[in-house]
Amino acid sequence: MSNISLLLLTKNESENLKRWKKWLPKLKRVDELVVVDDNSTDDTKKIVNNFQSEKLKINLFNRGLEGDFSTQRNFAISKAKNEWVLFIDADEEPSDKLIRFLNTEELNPKICFAFKRHLIYIDQVVAHGQAQKDYPIRLFTKNSGEFVNPIHEVWKTDSCVVRINKPLYHYSAPNLKTFINKLNTYSTLRAKELFEKHIPVNLFQIIFYPLAKFIQTYIWHLGFLDAIPGIIICTSLSFYSFLVRSKLWRLYHAS
Repeated sequence: MSNISLLLLTKNESENLKRWKKWLPKLKRVDELVVVDDNSTDDTKKIVNNFQSEKLKINLFNRGLEGDFSTQRNFAISKAKNEWVLFIDADEEPSDKLIRFLNTEELNPKICFAFKRHLIYIDQVVAHGQAQKDYPIRLFTKNSGEFVNPIHEVWKTDSCVVRINKPLYHYSAPNLKTFINKLNTYSTLRAKELFEKHIPVNLFQIIFYPLAKFIQTYIWHLGFLDAIPGIIICTSLSFYSFLVRSKLWRLYHAS
């Protein structure tokens, strides 16, 4: 079976990487961990280097993100020694079912694999709303495509994409403060991206896009089935839509 290079982007991820100690040794086909670090100031690099073993080689690179996740991911791919690469983010954890799949599946180079990602909000799985259709492409051969879009990057490929319904847990929201801080950071980057593409914004969009986002995630995508965490997440994502367009409006008027 083909060996796999595991790729990771980091920026002050020492807390998230504590979970990695538990599951990383279970990935039997991963013999290389490529880490691209965005100038971390905590113990991220030290923790990563401690993952080194006879079986697992660590290749650590320091490279500023500069607001472009696609370029950062493509850089990581270029440094991988194996043909097959797997992205798992610092705040993610593969389920036991997904680990078994990664250890045993006979990989076809004509296929890219997308995993069902479940958002974890304060130790509760949020399976509906925007998370209902969250299938990021994470396992593929190096030359089968490339990442595009600076923010909310996606793998662009002409290969067949197969969805694997074996959970990849996403600890993006350990608490509301962390989640809101992320929304604030990403909305700033997203507004800048739209501004550079000359995407217009008006009062109608600032008012009604957030409302439409809430209706889509909470009602159409069944976010209400996740009870209180569901309404918190859906309202937060609606607020994110408001922030993006408000910040975009501000960029146009500041210029």
